[in-house]
Amino acid sequence: MAQDYLIGVDLGTSVVKTTLFDTAGHSLADATREAPLHQPAPGQAEQRGEDFYAAALATIGEVVAKSGAAPASVAAIAFDGQMAGAIAIDRAWNALTPWYPSALDNRYQPYVAAMQARVGDRLVALNGALPFLAPRMLWWREQQPDLYRRIHKVLILANYVAGRMAEISADDAFIDPSYLTWIGVSDTARRAWSAELAEACEIPLEKLPAIVPATTVVGKLAPAAAAACGLAAGVPLVAGAGDQVAGFLGAGLVEAGQLVDVAGTFPVLATSLDSYFADTRHGMLQPLAGPLGPDHWYPMMYISGGGLTHRWVRDQLGAEELRQAAATGASAYALLDAQAAHLPPGAEGLMFIPHLVGRACPSDPDVRGAWLGFTWTHTKAHLYRAVLESIAYDYAAALAVVREYSPSVHFSEVRVIGGGANSDLWNQIKADVLGVPYVRLQRSDVAALGCAILAGAAVGIYPDLAATARRFSQTVGRIEPRPAYHRHYEAYVQAYIQAFDPLRSVYQTLSALQATPFVDEE
Repeated sequence: MAQDYLIGVDLGTSVVKTTLFDTAGHSLADATREAPLHQPAPGQAEQRGEDFYAAALATIGEVVAKSGAAPASVAAIAFDGQMAGAIAIDRAWNALTPWYPSALDNRYQPYVAAMQARVGDRLVALNGALPFLAPRMLWWREQQPDLYRRIHKVLILANYVAGRMAEISADDAFIDPSYLTWIGVSDTARRAWSAELAEACEIPLEKLPAIVPATTVVGKLAPAAAAACGLAAGVPLVAGAGDQVAGFLGAGLVEAGQLVDVAGTFPVLATSLDSYFADTRHGMLQPLAGPLGPDHWYPMMYISGGGLTHRWVRDQLGAEELRQAAATGASAYALLDAQAAHLPPGAEGLMFIPHLVGRACPSDPDVRGAWLGFTWTHTKAHLYRAVLESIAYDYAAALAVVREYSPSVHFSEVRVIGGGANSDLWNQIKADVLGVPYVRLQRSDVAALGCAILAGAAVGIYPDLAATARRFSQTVGRIEPRPAYHRHYEAYVQAYIQAFDPLRSVYQTLSALQATPFVDEE
């Protein structure tokens, strides 16, 4: 039977989404399942590996049923997922810990400081950025020594799910290079583990998985998993990549100088380059290994929960717009956009700090949100526009750092994906602030598509990853930057960058005060 289909499984923070594609890149069926997030206390967040495994099987079964694909017609399955976190397994591939997602669970943070104290600037110089996985290993070792002794391997979420579906040995645990900068003991430029960092931080490399290319077939669908999802046993399972990197590939980000804006829950700005750098000067960017080869890199910055901030502003300030939206079927965001569109650039001297849960790039966990410069003349529309502009200012600061390291690169366009891509106003603001054209993509399923491209390459369907990504990522619409607006915004970007230093001591004081319990002595 012809193997005409590819499946991409995207293991996100809130949902698992699976899409079945034909080999021409057309999406034929998709399915989603919620991924429960347990937050037992402030600063704690846990997710069960079992929930993700069950959701992956269920969504694969659903897309197979929806599409009518024959059980033996799927050529390969690849996986992407959350990039920053850790889950530990024993020798039998049993999960010993929950998945601790990104910075949502911050119990690891003191151990980042401990690693920095041991190796100093070498941590970022070699690893590429501050880590998430290795400090959790130090946390387990110190706080839960019995658990730590039982750990055979520490994995990333998508690797755990794929390996369990294949029923591979824990000794064959794997990771693809896109995750390395999140680990903490990587020589990321070489796409290898760093014996120097591991020894200095007392992280045993034998507890870490083997590093394999994203297009590696890591195993085959085991009979039990095959029966659960309606496929034939033996379907090749492919390593895949981190969710952002899979999305960048699916968005066609394969040429040096292309940019992508992921306008979602965690706003991301990244570019494609053919050389590596670690941002040791500013700590603004993380170098993610791209799948096209050893010289393919995606320097990236992100804003923790920036999309949630956008929604919070809508919910807190847009009660009337939400009522109108409920009555008419319009979008409350679009109604707020319409009001803000009539204001001049810079919201008449108003500026917003969008880091409501701390700044990630560069790392400054005490930062919180703020409107600066508001007066009685400012309205709800001004407040809202300042929020949209603030994300663009943060992007501009990151792009300036990229240009500092790569001065000869011409940045041609920004491909925008995610829910925020639907806002013409926001796209125009970002184009004006960055001075780079914004283009939308014809499709939104770019992470799953990137997975499917990797799956097809792994089994010989796509001999050229870059050519396939170009072919599948069609753009629709283009917004050009307006020179006068760009010149006006340049001063606002500088003011935004300058705001963090004088506010730092205030944020630190507020953080300490928040942690001090109130005692009513009367």
